[in-house]
Amino acid sequence: MLKTIQGITYYSSPRLEAVPGLVHAFLGRTGGVSPCHLSSLNLGRREEDSVEKLAENKRRVAAAFGVDEEKIFTVSQVHSDRIVVLNSVDAGVEEIKSQAADGIITDIKGIAIGILTADCVPVLLFDRKRKVVAAVHAGWKGTASKISAKAVEIMMERFESRPQDIVTAIGPAIGPCCYEVGEEVVSAVGHREGVAVQHGNKWHVDLPKANLLQLQESGVTDIDLSNICTSCRTDLFFSHRKEMGKTGRQLSFISLGV
Repeated sequence: MLKTIQGITYYSSPRLEAVPGLVHAFLGRTGGVSPCHLSSLNLGRREEDSVEKLAENKRRVAAAFGVDEEKIFTVSQVHSDRIVVLNSVDAGVEEIKSQAADGIITDIKGIAIGILTADCVPVLLFDRKRKVVAAVHAGWKGTASKISAKAVEIMMERFESRPQDIVTAIGPAIGPCCYEVGEEVVSAVGHREGVAVQHGNKWHVDLPKANLLQLQESGVTDIDLSNICTSCRTDLFFSHRKEMGKTGRQLSFISLGV
């Protein structure tokens, strides 16, 4: 469901919201100080934005959601299937941020892990028994590499998670209504079960559904799907496709609390 806190509009998963102590949000673009086409809650490093404005945006998010602004961990996203397992925060935010990956998994309390998007699919996972969280960035390349399924696999291998204990939320992303693609994307992601649909001689792909199917095939059944298209709702979310690259990045994060 869409909510607003201190001027920040975000999508909240009803399933994750029901977990005591768990903090999460799929942030939108409102409530920050970034200018022009980055208006206003840009949280990705862009040439057009200043370090000071990014820091203020981060401070506002931390204040609104009660997280430590010095302990919001992201990675250097490269449209891969690589996932970082965060066992210690000794390295610091900047060192983790430099790692080329598209997902983070941790069981550490008191920190927030997140990914940045502007059409790609943000996926947040929580193991209610083992108390493990994950944040995944799934563009078409990551989706083709089954990064959401890989996150579940790593949670099982490293933390002894069981798929039936994992609660998952798929946040706002570009929908099949707006995601027209070439045949190379269709071939990579697959044609199955309505993931790729042909309209005339044009193909449209449903990335959120592709990730939903991956999770279900991994044994995860407790899944929220936002059904919000970022390209349709540029009043609330950044969209690389709709805004032709001139846009910011929104943060989706999850934290076990303190």
